[in-house]
Amino acid sequence: MSENDKDNKENSEFEFIKEQVIEKKRKKIKKRLLPLLMTLLLAILFGLIAALTFVITEPRLYKLLHKEEDTKTPVTFPTQYPSGTDTNVTTGTGTEGTDISPTPSPSEDTQVDQTTPNPVIQKIDANLEDYLKMNNLIDEVAYEANKSQVYITSTFSVLDLFGNAVEKTVNTSGVIVANNNSDFLILASLDCVKDAKSIKIKFSEETYVDAVLQDYESELNLALLAVSVDDIPKIYLNGLQVAELGESLTVTVGTPVIALGNPNGHIGSMDIGIVTSKGSWANVTDNRIELFNTDMASNAYSDGIIVNMDGQVIGLITRTLKDDVNKELSTVIGISELLPIIEQMSNQQPRAYFGIKADDMTEAAKKEHDITNGIYVNEVLSDSPAFTAGLKNGDIILSIGEQTILNTNNFYNTISRFPSGQKVSVKIKRTSGSSEKEMELTVTLTDKVQ
Repeated sequence: MSENDKDNKENSEFEFIKEQVIEKKRKKIKKRLLPLLMTLLLAILFGLIAALTFVITEPRLYKLLHKEEDTKTPVTFPTQYPSGTDTNVTTGTGTEGTDISPTPSPSEDTQVDQTTPNPVIQKIDANLEDYLKMNNLIDEVAYEANKSQVYITSTFSVLDLFGNAVEKTVNTSGVIVANNNSDFLILASLDCVKDAKSIKIKFSEETYVDAVLQDYESELNLALLAVSVDDIPKIYLNGLQVAELGESLTVTVGTPVIALGNPNGHIGSMDIGIVTSKGSWANVTDNRIELFNTDMASNAYSDGIIVNMDGQVIGLITRTLKDDVNKELSTVIGISELLPIIEQMSNQQPRAYFGIKADDMTEAAKKEHDITNGIYVNEVLSDSPAFTAGLKNGDIILSIGEQTILNTNNFYNTISRFPSGQKVSVKIKRTSGSSEKEMELTVTLTDKVQ
């Protein structure tokens, strides 16, 4: 056999062997399918991890990128007034409001239905069990109202007797009046938080949350604190609620009330009593605030709210607007006339400044000066817009623009409609001098400076 024949024979055998070792089609598919399945599995795993990472980081990233955006919703309070009252006056928020004229006292000629039994002298059969049931009902009202109460700890830097800097802690209570979708807004006494190094809301011995002083009214000793909802642990957040603000205009002497907060000076204390007197007022700049008194004891550390038996806040305990007659008893600012002010503070709106202190006029005084409406100016504050315009003590303000002025609260609501810098026409009756005369002055309003 020649060399060429041998080579051809070997090549033929080699090709035969190659044909025998070719992989089967099934194995080839299996080998390609396995990497494909692994790729799909890894893709699904990567997608799950990416989705989980997005869910965790997106809220924080959104907050970081939108930090400067204002997510707060405006705060408004529905005004509750007795039926049958004049509603033609615009409030400080630009919406239609209401003015209340004092309800006249019954005259000597008032007819009394003698056939109606006097509820005071009716005999009511009750025993100890009934008394305990009533107390349980009052406790239930207090329990619900306390969900709007928080406790505040403020730290101040002061000097001791030797001139050394020391820290002083002041504890008080506050009431949640609004939630603007970003912060809880808390009303508290200004002298307990102003100029503090730190203001914290206390939820437990170990849990404190920072608060900031958002706005305040010096004359009323009111402060509005803001606490971020996100900073409050959920375990405490679920137990908080915004207080239900009632109305104080129809509160009468003898009305049973509950004091919460720290009415006797101790944090978390509670007192029960009745309204003992009405008809007193606090004259503040451009307004007159209604006060009422209770039979509950008061001291230098008293703070808190007064609620009715429906759990509605009808007043705030005050230590700075007390008179000498009621030094030892609780004096309360009625909530109704505070609502426009609290709303402005909540929305950080400037308060219009006119610059007077005035009184409502009695019917006898109106008759004496031959007028049917108006407020009497007791004091014109120096360097105020009213002073600059030429108003004097003893003037009677009859109208602002087209708005008739009925009382001091109506006057405050009227000027609150206007922005700073607005010129308003003021019709007055000047009572000083040899004869009375009507005049018209122009007052340029400014922002109230605290």
